[in-house]
Amino acid sequence: MQKMLDKLEKASLNQLHFWIILLGMLICVQVQYIQHGAISPDSVLYLEAAKLFSMGDWQAGFEIFNWPFYALCIALVNKISQLGVHSSAQLLNIIFFGIASYSFVAIVKLAGGKQKQVIAAALIWLSAQYMIGSVLEMLIRDEGFWAFFLLSIVFFIRFYQESQFKDALLWQLSIIVATLFRIEGILYLLFLPLSLLFQTECNIKQKWGKLLTANVINIGLAMIILLIFAFNDGLSTKILGRLNEVFTINLWQQLTANLNEKSVIMSTQVLGKYLEEFATIGLLLTLLFAIFAKTISTTGFIVVCLSAFGIKNNQRLFNHQSFQVLSAVAIIATISMGLIITKVFVLSGRYVLAFSFILMVFAAFYFAELLFQKTKNNKMHWLALLLVLFMFGGGLKNILPKKQGHNFMQEAVAWVIADNVNNKPVFYDQARMRYYAGADFIGTFENLSYIQSMIDNNSITHHDYLLIESSKKDNKAKVLIESQLPDYQLIKQFNDAKAKKSVLIYLKQEMR
Repeated sequence: MQKMLDKLEKASLNQLHFWIILLGMLICVQVQYIQHGAISPDSVLYLEAAKLFSMGDWQAGFEIFNWPFYALCIALVNKISQLGVHSSAQLLNIIFFGIASYSFVAIVKLAGGKQKQVIAAALIWLSAQYMIGSVLEMLIRDEGFWAFFLLSIVFFIRFYQESQFKDALLWQLSIIVATLFRIEGILYLLFLPLSLLFQTECNIKQKWGKLLTANVINIGLAMIILLIFAFNDGLSTKILGRLNEVFTINLWQQLTANLNEKSVIMSTQVLGKYLEEFATIGLLLTLLFAIFAKTISTTGFIVVCLSAFGIKNNQRLFNHQSFQVLSAVAIIATISMGLIITKVFVLSGRYVLAFSFILMVFAAFYFAELLFQKTKNNKMHWLALLLVLFMFGGGLKNILPKKQGHNFMQEAVAWVIADNVNNKPVFYDQARMRYYAGADFIGTFENLSYIQSMIDNNSITHHDYLLIESSKKDNKAKVLIESQLPDYQLIKQFNDAKAKKSVLIYLKQEMR
């Protein structure tokens, strides 16, 4: 009887898992639809490279971006489906988010989650404001990274628990693919297997045996690369692409150069000679606070709080082995954020999401306790209800149509094309505008110096229309055009939803 009940429970859980995946993919379809073709600046690189790969121009495609796996995937889907590059990227987005949704729920199940925990996890996952509302709508390589990063964790947990060789192979293949999307995946490839050395259920011999098994593909690839370079003296390390950023003898200098430079500025221009010795530590504390603040804004304050309670009660809520793996992933993700912000003094929320995913898993288990509590605590019941309503509101916000002005850049391009009946030359100062107009890709020169150089060599005057992006924070391009090109007159302006950014359309006065 108990076996029958277990089978029914497993079947019910698998069905729930399936519906969550399907719902996630449908949400992704809606998110793509409400974009109406709008793309991010990074998307231009991938889509333009994919166009070249589809035409067989491999060298030109590689020159656009030196880590081209995502663009190659788009080109492959385009070749197979004949959907077009843009639609192929959208289809890939849907597939990747389906894989990510499957993997996220699978991790929850491996951590000991049943129907209650899976429902709580789905509410958190499908209502994520930053992940779905801001990043999923972009046609970028991050979605591919999410899919295979989370899938790699699924297989690693399975290997950690059951020591199956196939899981070790699948873990490595998945994280290698994730690394081909985003280079920071290599940190997990190299360091997550070290968590096997801390597995209390195994003796020393078993630990080292599992560590070797979890790195068998890595070792094989390393040997092949070394042999290739050994028998080809003239071969340049440039063929490794962005791996040069990782495997370099100057890695420490590259990571700390910016920090040292900023520390000198802080000690001399901010703290002064009496406090200069605190410059570096003060700067590091500021960066730590930036990581903390970015984690809250990316993950959501409620999810961060729920995850804190989940971690506090981990011995009662989680499968012990899964919690050990997830903790190791969280530590590596934190180190990754620290390295990124130290090197470039920038930390986009996209770099925080790997850490956010783990917090979401931790949060799901405590959230399930609030949702399905057995005690008659009215305050906790009301709290759970409010959280559910908040998450439903967040999920609804993610899929509602965008506000008027969201596609302001496309609208500006469409207006110029309609107005330019004689097909006169048009200057676009943004790569995205050139993409929307179907113009040739000439690079991503989205800066003031490019416009100034065009003015200096007088080549900008060969264009009858000028489309210039401007904003309330930065209107230098507008000032530059109006001060140095008196022959051009502002004839039209398209604003974004909040009127913070605009596309200004200038026309040679002689054209009117």
